[in-house]
Amino acid sequence: MQENNKEKQIVDKATEKTINYFKEKQNLDVTITDYRFPSNDLESVFITGHIKDDASKEFTATIDYNNNYNVGSVSTNFSLKK
Repeated sequence: MQENNKEKQIVDKATEKTINYFKEKQNLDVTITDYRFPSNDLESVFITGHIKDDASKEFTATIDYNNNYNVGSVSTNFSLKK
């Protein structure tokens, strides 16, 4: 039970960071659809989703939760602003 609570806290914070990243850096509203912890112990979580109101524009963000929930990388099937 303790591990599930910790995982939920990590996912909640990583989700918040991902939403804020897209809002602040890209001026985009996003919908989070899933998350996944990698099988290795990298202390990161993959957050997946899409642009709000356009499910065809998908992304995956890697959030390093042991590094102040830093957005490590973002991969998309659409172009981001630089």
